[in-house]
Amino acid sequence: MACLLLATAASARQDAGSTEVQSLQASLKSPEVPVRASAARILGELGGAARPALPDLLAALADENRDVRLSAATAIGMIGPPAPDAVPPLVGLLKDREWQVRRAAATALGRLRDKSAEEPLKAARKDTNRSVKDAAKRSLDQLKKVKK
Repeated sequence: MACLLLATAASARQDAGSTEVQSLQASLKSPEVPVRASAARILGELGGAARPALPDLLAALADENRDVRLSAATAIGMIGPPAPDAVPPLVGLLKDREWQVRRAAATALGRLRDKSAEEPLKAARKDTNRSVKDAAKRSLDQLKKVKK
């Protein structure tokens, strides 16, 4: 399965067609953690071309595995705005038990440029982890540039 995923990734990076994105979406449901995490990372690298995968990436935010949650949050941020449905689950991840996931969520919220994330990001500036605090601050700086 991992070899198939890598072959799909190479093809998808060159020409992000719907078939490749669909294949990566299916990989998000794999029983293998590395496959799910890799699929999310690759979808993020595709940027806006992976927008059809947003519902599956949103579901991956609730994965039991930290690496999958982290990769899904990062991917959503890389796909970019508009993604109003992504804001509430990403805000929820600001309280994840893993600081890496909290940092990825804070970064993604800044990239989505949705002003509704402003208050949760302000609260995240008080996180116990310095990297999370810094990511929240950078994201708030990005939101300041967004017109109301």
